[in-house]
Amino acid sequence: MHRPERKTHDMPRPSARILTGFTLALAFAIPVAASLCVSHRMAWQEQEFRTSIVAAQVLHRADAVSEQIGRTAAALRSRVQGPPCSAANIATMRNLAIGASYLQDVGYMEGDVLRCSSYGDHGAGIPLGHADYLSSNRMWIRRSVSLPFDANQKFFAVTGSRSGFTIVALPDLILDAGSEAGDISIALVAISNRKVIFQRGDIDHDQLPAFTRDGGMLTWQHRGSVGVVRFSPQNDYAAVAVSPASAVNDGMKRTAMWLVPFGVLLGIACLSMVRTLIRQRGQLPAQIDRALRRDELSLAYMPIVEMSSGKWVGAEALLRWQRHDGVAIAPDQFIPAAEQNGRIRKVTSRMLELLARDARELPRQIAADLYLSVNLSAQDLADPAIIEDIREAKQASGISCLMVEATEGALLHAAPVMANISVLQDQGIHFAIDDFGTGYSNLSYLGSLDVDCLKIDQSFVQAIGTDSVRSLVITHIVALAREAGLSVIAEGVETPEQATFLFARGVAYAQGWLYGKPMPMSEFVRAAVARAGSESVGVAEAAEVA
Repeated sequence: MHRPERKTHDMPRPSARILTGFTLALAFAIPVAASLCVSHRMAWQEQEFRTSIVAAQVLHRADAVSEQIGRTAAALRSRVQGPPCSAANIATMRNLAIGASYLQDVGYMEGDVLRCSSYGDHGAGIPLGHADYLSSNRMWIRRSVSLPFDANQKFFAVTGSRSGFTIVALPDLILDAGSEAGDISIALVAISNRKVIFQRGDIDHDQLPAFTRDGGMLTWQHRGSVGVVRFSPQNDYAAVAVSPASAVNDGMKRTAMWLVPFGVLLGIACLSMVRTLIRQRGQLPAQIDRALRRDELSLAYMPIVEMSSGKWVGAEALLRWQRHDGVAIAPDQFIPAAEQNGRIRKVTSRMLELLARDARELPRQIAADLYLSVNLSAQDLADPAIIEDIREAKQASGISCLMVEATEGALLHAAPVMANISVLQDQGIHFAIDDFGTGYSNLSYLGSLDVDCLKIDQSFVQAIGTDSVRSLVITHIVALAREAGLSVIAEGVETPEQATFLFARGVAYAQGWLYGKPMPMSEFVRAAVARAGSESVGVAEAAEVA
């Protein structure tokens, strides 16, 4: 279909070469860059999953130790009678320590001194130092203490703030996440005050996210590293695991080794495809010249119907191009190429010649009641020579009425366009706004254009019967046309339901596959003669029959 476009100018060749080179570079670079991005994303997700597993293991061990600590503390409170360090109570402590697999010692403290434990009465006591902090459940926490019976180990101690009962365990029981941990740094951090209970590896605690228990887990990135926090649902701590940036980079390299070659292959394919398209586009002007010499252009005619009666009142001439090798070139490819490369006026002249030749095939009684319409671009309408071309085409065709269709943009731009339209109207040429609704579509400029009708773009017609707001716009367009005194033609009508909808809202004319496909003039004449010999049925009559 010969659709008008805004006026464009040939691009200077150096700029065109730069743009072509940039386009080709993008065609290759985008798939390669995408493969790198995907590689990084996959590596990040892999480390996030791995780090999350390690954090879950640390949290599971911490909760298991906490459960034994809580159970042992409750047993001490219920079983210990009399002086805390009596022989009977020390025996109770020893039995509790033996029965708890995660605990190393159970004892009693006064102040900062361990007076007795499952190892016996310590006499003057063993100094453990000041507590590091008081937890939210009123337990004194000592993160690193030494005991004489195992001087090479560092223990952590939990002491009841009221009872003084103390339970000792090894941090390694919690931090031992197995071979999965590898280079992952891990820590147990208090939720209430963000104090580190203990950790292994390098963790920048200032970069930890704000702690919230929503969802039970947080993930974050910092300088390429991947971190995961898993919160204990019942205790005042969270397990933190951080995978270093080097792990993400190594994972990215492993993934990129197979993904980037695929991206390179895809980039080569895209580059080849874009080069082919550019080459074809560059060849189109020469192909258009050959098409004009070889007479490869033709016209197909789509009926325009009066909806109330079903009568054919006109036909839109649609430009077609089929090369000698049988390949059909779409109008939306060659029309813009013709405009951009200075061929559009030659194409339009050939179209008007074809129109005049075809129209002479119409029987006189059919031609008297039928108008033909052609599409012109802004470049056509701005050329003073178009006035004589159209006058000659109309005279040679013998038809009584010729309509020119142009888009809203073509009719609104450039003073020469408006001047030529005025001259053509004085010669009896009618004008229609094509594809109305896709541009400015307002009453203020409709009043400034001396046109006869507007054509509703098919995108609005196709939306009928759907939830799209486009179907509601039709009522607004018809109201605009009525207020401006214009008739309305609906394009792209394909179903009876669409026809009924349009007719009910005041649309008088329509075209589309429901009424007839584009056809050569010889076929159009046979169909028009056949319809003239039979009674046409409009939308209203069809509705009554149904």
